Amino acid sequence: MTIGRSEAADITVKADATVSRLHAIIERVGGCWIVIDNGLSTNGTFVNGERIGGFRKLNTGDSVRLGQSVFVFTDDHPSDDEKTIVQVSLPTRNALTDAQYLILEALCRPYDMQATFTYPASNWQIAHELCLSVATVKTHMRALFKIFNVEALPPNQKRVFLVERAIESGVIVNHDRVGLRHEVR
Repeated sequence: MTIGRSEAADITVKADATVSRLHAIIERVGGCWIVIDNGLSTNGTFVNGERIGGFRKLNTGDSVRLGQSVFVFTDDHPSDDEKTIVQVSLPTRNALTDAQYLILEALCRPYDMQATFTYPASNWQIAHELCLSVATVKTHMRALFKIFNVEALPPNQKRVFLVERAIESGVIVNHDRVGLRHEVR
């Protein structure tokens, strides 16, 4: 199956200009599903937050990002004769309370998707910035993990995936400007 903005693609993503006309290919090889991007796309293909070069095996629940569009891969019927389902999973700003949004914004502030070693804000940093208790921040973080469907990930990956999904889904906009608000010169 081909994925792209082109009408000829098997999975068409017209609304996202950051998706190439022919962005990637999903193919069944030897009983496994793989996603292939051998330089087909301009903006790259990411599986679970990691940019792929060439191909990557897909497992049920993997997050596949093409441009700003995020898909969750599911293989409900592993036999060759069955159909594979790809579901779009993008929370909106309306899915969050004002408090959850402020915490998510503070979480995203120090994170830079282009840099190698940047991390989201810690619970303590968020609590300090927003004048909340760490326990309150933890409660809202658990809710955010659930809303953005990252609660099943290992603890050391949840925060990064949450930030990436929040930015990719458009819930956090103007991410670069969010960080500038708190710079002191």
